[in-house]
Amino acid sequence: MRLVTLQARNFRNFERLELACGPRLNILVGNNGQGKTNVLESIYVLGQLRSFRGVGRPELTRWGANAVNLQGTVEHPARSVELTLMMSWNEQRRVLKVQGRDIQRTVDYLGHLNALVFAADSVQVIKGSPEGRRRLLDRALVGLQPSYLSLLQRHQIILKHRNRLLKEPRIDRASLDVWNTKFVEVGAELVQARARYLKRLNQQLARLSALKLGDPQALQLRYHPAIGACNGRQEVITSGCGEVGDAVQCLTEGIAHVERDEARARVSLVGPQRDDIGFHLQQYDLKSYGSQGEQRLAVLLILIAMLEDLEAELGTPPVVLLDDMVAELDQRRRGLLWEFLQSIHAQVFISGTELTADLEALGAAVPETRVWRVQAGKVVANMER
Repeated sequence: MRLVTLQARNFRNFERLELACGPRLNILVGNNGQGKTNVLESIYVLGQLRSFRGVGRPELTRWGANAVNLQGTVEHPARSVELTLMMSWNEQRRVLKVQGRDIQRTVDYLGHLNALVFAADSVQVIKGSPEGRRRLLDRALVGLQPSYLSLLQRHQIILKHRNRLLKEPRIDRASLDVWNTKFVEVGAELVQARARYLKRLNQQLARLSALKLGDPQALQLRYHPAIGACNGRQEVITSGCGEVGDAVQCLTEGIAHVERDEARARVSLVGPQRDDIGFHLQQYDLKSYGSQGEQRLAVLLILIAMLEDLEAELGTPPVVLLDDMVAELDQRRRGLLWEFLQSIHAQVFISGTELTADLEALGAAVPETRVWRVQAGKVVANMER
């Protein structure tokens, strides 16, 4: 899978953007605030329909403009022709098109352009809140299976209804029981999907850890679903070996166990919206005890593992977006990244404030590398290596 061309109108600080993308490595250089990240963001939004920076469509719209248009042609090994994707919006509505045909359902659009993004602040996924770690998992799962987005959306709707009932002065137990049943059914599917994905990801990490760190157990992700004690069954679920029925039973018991606490707190205290993921290196928790270097190494290895899992599952790698990540890596970890980028078949877009000697050497080693300089919302240079 690769992006062949990209066009944007009124996106962020770009009035007009047109790129003929290189098949392997694309390097964007320029000072901070000029628009490098915006180029990467436009690719991500075109494919995933949301920003990786956690903002809405108003923030993505150029100042003074009232409509935005993104368009790209995508080459996929499973398709004989290039696909044209288009996303546009104004203050009233959003329009999605594939090959000029209107797409009404988000799930029918997703999957045509998968993208993985890692940025200089990606280490915050380890250091930050559980919400960021859940988002990392959920983005990957949506890329693998667009219908997972519908599952997430259903869970959010049910959670809102359930929380609304818990906030009432007198809780309607009959109504709450109805929503509890729905909450447990959808929640169990989310838990199982997350657990099975982490099981596969840990298998990839074991291979990478053995290769790069000399120990297959060096780096592991541990799933902590908020489903209650489960009478010892939680380990079966978190290992990815359990069935949906196991998670249903655990969530049902968990809700019963915190019934009084929820009535006092007036909010749901168990469920996938409270899940967390632990990052462990040599058995210790990276969030609490890991150095900045160790955390960055973990993020880099997780990027590689996620990309390899996506390629194994879908038959083609996603587009990789690396935003100012190079500046945060020491020489050893940059070497690991360069080695990885030269070995993969994925299309990569990488941004940086300058074309450093090692970045230039990487470009020289990868055929058909393209380098752009971004300045004041314009791509002012285009050079093929």
